[in-house]
Amino acid sequence: MKKAKLFLLASMILGTIICNAQTIEMDKGKVTCNGKEILNYKVDKWGTYQVHFYSLDSNEIILVSDIDNETPKYYEDDFTSIKFLLLGKKVETKVKKNKWKHYIVWFMENKVMDAEGKINEEKLDLFIKNYDEKITERTIKLK
Repeated sequence: MKKAKLFLLASMILGTIICNAQTIEMDKGKVTCNGKEILNYKVDKWGTYQVHFYSLDSNEIILVSDIDNETPKYYEDDFTSIKFLLLGKKVETKVKKNKWKHYIVWFMENKVMDAEGKINEEKLDLFIKNYDEKITERTIKLK
């Protein structure tokens, strides 16, 4: 009986993980989720590395920037700025993702973005509460 319950529990957990898994790809200016185009993007590689995410109707909705605080060889002060442009909200965090698409995955894991590329403002507020470190508010730059 215990084995059956354990098997049922494991099956439910595995099923939930598989059902919620999203395959995100970024290629040639398009972001796809499970093969369906959900966003467009453009990467800037001059100055600050950043990626602009656009809705399919060409509205810029998210700007993700890697900020090095003008100290390219000193990494302790680096952070990521994520601006949700249409909502006027931002997150500044030390969390770094290896690839730009991992930010989309992170948003989906936290239910900030759905598989259609739509932003859930209520979940975004929770995301900001959990991850915003308010780095520029607490940083003093000497000139």
